[in-house]
Amino acid sequence: MCLFAKRKSKKKYINGLELIERNNISNIRKRIKILVVDDDTDDIYNILKERQYDVYYKNDMNYAVEAEPFEIIVMDIKGVAKRLQSSMEGFALACEVKHKYPLKRVCCYSGSIHAEISEQLAERKIDAFFLKDMEMDKICEKIDKLILDYVDYKKQWEVMREQLIENNIGEEDIRIIQKAYEDGFENGNIALLNTTLVEKIKNGTSMINICSAVINLIKVLVV
Repeated sequence: MCLFAKRKSKKKYINGLELIERNNISNIRKRIKILVVDDDTDDIYNILKERQYDVYYKNDMNYAVEAEPFEIIVMDIKGVAKRLQSSMEGFALACEVKHKYPLKRVCCYSGSIHAEISEQLAERKIDAFFLKDMEMDKICEKIDKLILDYVDYKKQWEVMREQLIENNIGEEDIRIIQKAYEDGFENGNIALLNTTLVEKIKNGTSMINICSAVINLIKVLVV
């Protein structure tokens, strides 16, 4: 079973800091698909669009699976995902997205600060939060930080490792997967990573989810 496309020659994959050194920030922004979800206004979308982000807009979203094509989700905490029947539907859905797609970066925003937000940030249920009236430059700094976290494959490994532990993968198998993962990104040996994941992860759904996340990361980091 081959989940990663075969390549004629090895490719070099780089982390976020190396991307900054080789490209200006506007080029990095174009590599990452960002979804903004807000039922009331598209102001945040327009701010990011003006700054040359690859950004998309929805005025509502109800299910975590709708986040699948995007690397970063930016969501208002009220007025969306009404099926959840809560005063903070968007926030609850953002937590669902982060749980289902742990390698994605998920950010919420609101007109006011909520105690629940601080608690969930501390527990890493979401990745970031900002106020709607924050200065434009500060908002972009938040998004750029999320982008750099996403493209840092070494940081992403730590997230993957937690997922493997949750799926009851043993330490020895995790060590083998880590070696294949690091070799895949550092030396372009993606075929070995594919084989190793298929061999070591017996839960089909978990294996596909993890492989899909790695594939998305590969697409961003290939040079």
